[in-house]
Amino acid sequence: MKKLFLLLLLVITTSGIAQNLLKGTVKDLTTQENMDLVTVSTKDQQNNTISNTEGNFQLSYPDGTQTIVLTYLGYAPLEMNLTNLPKDNIFYLEPTDFELEEIVVISTPLNEFVEQLVKNSYNHLNAPFLLSTYYREFVKINDTYSKFSDGLIDYNVDKRRKEIKSDVVVKQSRAFKLNSDEESMLAAEMTSPLDLRKAVSRDCNFGVLDHVFGKKEFKKYSFIVKSQKDANGNDVQTIYYEPLPEIEEPLYAGSVTYDPAKNLILAMELYMAPSHRQYSKLRNFLIIKARLENLGYKCLFKLTNDNYMLSYSCVYGDIYIKNKKRFDDNIIFKSDLIVTNFTSDLSSFNKKEKYRDKDLYQAGTNYTEEFWKKNNSILLTAEEEEIISSLKDVK
Repeated sequence: MKKLFLLLLLVITTSGIAQNLLKGTVKDLTTQENMDLVTVSTKDQQNNTISNTEGNFQLSYPDGTQTIVLTYLGYAPLEMNLTNLPKDNIFYLEPTDFELEEIVVISTPLNEFVEQLVKNSYNHLNAPFLLSTYYREFVKINDTYSKFSDGLIDYNVDKRRKEIKSDVVVKQSRAFKLNSDEESMLAAEMTSPLDLRKAVSRDCNFGVLDHVFGKKEFKKYSFIVKSQKDANGNDVQTIYYEPLPEIEEPLYAGSVTYDPAKNLILAMELYMAPSHRQYSKLRNFLIIKARLENLGYKCLFKLTNDNYMLSYSCVYGDIYIKNKKRFDDNIIFKSDLIVTNFTSDLSSFNKKEKYRDKDLYQAGTNYTEEFWKKNNSILLTAEEEEIISSLKDVK
């Protein structure tokens, strides 16, 4: 009788939060080009997704939703009533008419300024909170994709000893690998070197900026700060950096965009400067030698109803590894994380289900619905669909 009651309760609960699905494509109004990384949200910002590299997106939203909002830095936000959507489901964003102008951060050395910017951004993260995310990983050995995995992951985020920490539960997942008759020894053994358990803490601790703005690293770079107006006439400022040409080390280029009125970081981008990749050296690691060939990172934050929150992050890299007997290969990897929902209510997080593996591939295929079609996941591009079809399911 008790089991029957719980089943009825589940049916009643889920039937009260019916979800709807909107698919569309985002284009630049001026160039007609597809736009990726456009944030598509319900107006209350409780349901979010982004467009893929083809400009396509899918947004899952609850009954009662009336308006969606599309936003991208440098473009006017687009609000659309769900009863008046374009018939072809193509959404056009209009570039804001602005000119970049160089500005100067007065009285404060730039590395100290960024340190304060990080401190203020960190303090505005109102932990504890629960992030619902869609996460995916690609792994490629030389020219052949060897593994893919994606899933719905909850991050229970808290501040411990003055830094962000998180526990992870994998709600649903799927995993694919290269067909066994084609699989090399390296492909069989190698999964993504990224640790999904630390993805949110990596972003929310802003540690990536230490590679550029740390006390020792700061002197190796040149900087320029530029300002622009957003669609509402508010200032948005960006620090651009690149390595000094005389420094013969593998250094980075990129940018930090922030809201100067609130002193909050809005976006971070970092990648190996093409001019300095040549200085990356082969290093010894136990039984192999390895060299970092390329690395890229992008992270977006947003402020919604006084909630400052991670929105999206992406990491990609290329590592060359060598071993006399077994390996002489490049491992290329990429991960995407998109925050689809957030709440301060932690009651749904079950610590007994805490995920302990480093990569998502180890979770295998374990789902109760086609979550990649029904939730606010990143839509696969045609190329990515082809990649997955060449791999086989891992139970």
